[in-house]
Amino acid sequence: MILIADSGATKTHWILIDNKQVTGEIYTSGFNPYYYDPREFEESLSKTLAESVPADKISHIYFYGAGVSSEANKAIVEKAVRSAFPNAVVETHHDLHGAAIALLGNQKGIACILGTGSNSCLWDGQKIVSNVPSLGYLLGDEGSGTYLGKLLVRDVLIGDADDKIAEMFYGDNNLDFSGALDRIYKQPNPNLFFSQQTKFIKENLDRPYFRQLVQRNFNDFIKVQISKYAGYTSLPVSFVGSIAFNFREILEEILSENGISAGKIIKEPMEGMIEYYLGK
Repeated sequence: MILIADSGATKTHWILIDNKQVTGEIYTSGFNPYYYDPREFEESLSKTLAESVPADKISHIYFYGAGVSSEANKAIVEKAVRSAFPNAVVETHHDLHGAAIALLGNQKGIACILGTGSNSCLWDGQKIVSNVPSLGYLLGDEGSGTYLGKLLVRDVLIGDADDKIAEMFYGDNNLDFSGALDRIYKQPNPNLFFSQQTKFIKENLDRPYFRQLVQRNFNDFIKVQISKYAGYTSLPVSFVGSIAFNFREILEEILSENGISAGKIIKEPMEGMIEYYLGK
């Protein structure tokens, strides 16, 4: 029996596979070794996961998670997982590695994450061989929900969006100009405020401005991320994440305009991970 984990900030999605079949699905708390106490994660695993699966029969665990990039962070995650499954072989990888497996498997290509945040890599079929730094929402995250929301908020506040769009934005958020500035600069987690605008944008895609906004978002991602990889126009470029999935039509349109071949586009990485591990 093997366990596969896809871990983010809010939840960890576990899939149990036995004899080439999915036999269980469990959710535990999310974990990022940069931000959270590993003892809380260990407790969550012991209480929720170990009681739901036959711990003594698990031979391998493949854990893909946010923040699992350095050797130190990998060791933290491995220790937490081993606390619940001391006899299993544990492999830990960054969530971008998991995205590449989910999207490309053993094939060469470019794998992209377009969700609340964004990231990308060049995958040779076995490992990541190149990664353009995303830099987070303050300096980057082009293509993401956070960046998309930031484009809208900036347009509204600076006056580049017309009066009707501004009226809609302020009404939807129950804010005025000064209230919006306060939310961004004086309250915690402005990135969440930006990313929450994607629902508003999607609901109004029939208006040309909002469609153009999404197009700008994807064009910026291509310019800053995808175009930095050698031979990007000759490789399949695949995507995982809510923004890629929910704005798929526009994404495929922009990729085509830039001479880029669209590969797989899925909402959740686990969908592709299951396919990969069932085929091994």
